[in-house]
Amino acid sequence: MLKRSDVRKDIQKRLVGGQPVFVYFDRKMGGELSIPPTKNSPEFSFDVTVVELLSKDGKACVGHFGIIEIQTMDFHGSYRTAVRNLREGLRLHTANFAKTLKSYPQWMSEDVEGPNIANVFKRTFYQMMFKFQLGKHGRCAGCVLAIPQAVWDSWQRHLGAPVLTQEANGTFSLRAPDKPIPEPWPAWIYVFEPDAAVNITPSPLKVQKLIGTDAPSISFWALEVAPAAALENIDSDVGFLNGLAYRLQGIWPELAATTRSSAAKANNET
Repeated sequence: MLKRSDVRKDIQKRLVGGQPVFVYFDRKMGGELSIPPTKNSPEFSFDVTVVELLSKDGKACVGHFGIIEIQTMDFHGSYRTAVRNLREGLRLHTANFAKTLKSYPQWMSEDVEGPNIANVFKRTFYQMMFKFQLGKHGRCAGCVLAIPQAVWDSWQRHLGAPVLTQEANGTFSLRAPDKPIPEPWPAWIYVFEPDAAVNITPSPLKVQKLIGTDAPSISFWALEVAPAAALENIDSDVGFLNGLAYRLQGIWPELAATTRSSAAKANNET
């Protein structure tokens, strides 16, 4: 679109008139933008980059930019069979595809297994922490991570069941205890859910929570609170050591007994 002279003239007119103007880049529109690698850092591309345009001396110039990352649920298995079913179903039942699909919902899940909750968090965590830090740059307006409600729910244990604080404006904040709120937040988590009750395709998205946060706060909950809870579960009645004793029972009963005994002793001491 920006290649067209009439579009550029319209943008210039809007800028001169004081109107806010933004352009965006993603995989299908202009291509993803990225921070190139350096000797000490990796390259990272952005799902969507929103760029503010300003008018300076009568000419368009770049102002702030913002980053949008979108993470959906990951599933075990392959989508290949499900995609084939939907493609063939649409070809054979073009006139009443929606009705047919409702009668055969298994088309959408064949060879697709349950959600890979841990993998979603592991794949996202480093990128999330890295990109949240980019909001510290003076030209960066911040980073938004958009995730479905189901993904946010599945992350609770990985984040140590973080405590959200509801702010006066209706948003939430996720921060480490006794830490001041940055002004502004360099990162936001948008928790959304498709509104299936509305008879529109595709279903519109409803934002369930708007959470302001930053990388140090995420680090506190994920790398301090969650591991601390895991440590307490090593010696517990249903913890790691008792699980190890159960495995050893049929192989080396004496070692299983001492392992179980040491776990009980440590549990009583705590």
